[in-house]
This record gives sequence, structure tokens and C-alpha cells, in this order.
Amino acid sequence: MNINEFYLAQICDVMKLMYNRNLVQVRGGNASLIDRNSKLVYISPTGVPRHKISNNDVAVIDFDGKAIIGLPSSEWRMHLSIYKNVEDAKAVVHAHPRYLLALIKKGMKLDLNYLTETSLKIKCLQEIPLIAPGTEELANAVGEAAKMGCNAIILDNHGIVSYSNESIYHALEIIEAVEDLSLIQLQGS
Repeated sequence: MNINEFYLAQICDVMKLMYNRNLVQVRGGNASLIDRNSKLVYISPTGVPRHKISNNDVAVIDFDGKAIIGLPSSEWRMHLSIYKNVEDAKAVVHAHPRYLLALIKKGMKLDLNYLTETSLKIKCLQEIPLIAPGTEELANAVGEAAKMGCNAIILDNHGIVSYSNESIYHALEIIEAVEDLSLIQLQGS
């Protein structure tokens, strides 16, 4: 099996960026990339501190969720559901941004037109009610939202997941734009 070292490095980089930018807790969040030629998904591992993640920690699963290398994130079903429902999706990122979660708890709705970055980066924003993390039910709900063209999906009491047909960094940018918007709306209210 041919392992893509570039994918491993990008996942590690994005996980460290998310931790350093307070978008995830020390063992929270996840990110993945798909190699559609080999039908392999490279995904952040479960249990590894995000600031210490290395290429050797990244897990690889097949399109059925079978672990080929390592121990994948407990959210692997959600990642696969997006890849199966959006044929051109290349990367998925899931975070727990504090300002977004605070905004939702206050009963506020995001206004994508409030900030240029969000209006340009986000095609559609969908909210999903509270569903237990890591479950098939959550994966199905996220997959359906992604299938509708929503590249940013808010998970009630949980965080946000985004996907990109460009790069893993673009998927992260979507989350950062939502978090920036959340902070601006909270401060402006």
C-alpha cells in the first residue's frame, strides 16, 4: 500500500493549527483527506493530543470504515458520510469553536452577510439538532446536509463540520470564518 506522506503532514498541520487557534480542545476535533484513486481516507487519530500529533499518529481507513493504519477519530462515520454524499469533497474538518457555541446557546443565528469572508466562503450553512457524537445517526444527518450543498454544518451543542472540494486548508478557513463571524456578532449584540 502506498501511503501519501503529504496527506499525513497536512492533517497534522491542520490539527495543530486548530489547537493553537482555540478551535479544539487538547484531544478534540478531527480532520481528514480522501484519496479517491485508492479509496483511502487519511484521518486524525483518537486520543492523541492535538499539539503533539505526528505523521505516525494519523490513521488510514478504507471507504467502509475499516482501519488500515492506526486508530481513527470516533467521528470517522461523519467524514465518510460527507465523502460518499459529495463526490468532489477532498477534505473534512470538524472543530468545537467556543464563540460559535456561545452564539448558538444565546439563541442567535449566524448572518452570513454580516462578514464578507463568510458570504464568499460558505455556500450554505445548515444546523443539525443535538445528536450523539460518533453515531451513524449524526453521520447520516451531516451527509444529508452536505448533499444539499452545505459546506458548513453546525452541530448543536457540539461544534461545526466543514468540507472543501479545494483543500484541507480551505475547509479550515470555512470554520475560521464562521468563528470570526460568531465573535463579531456576539460583540455586536
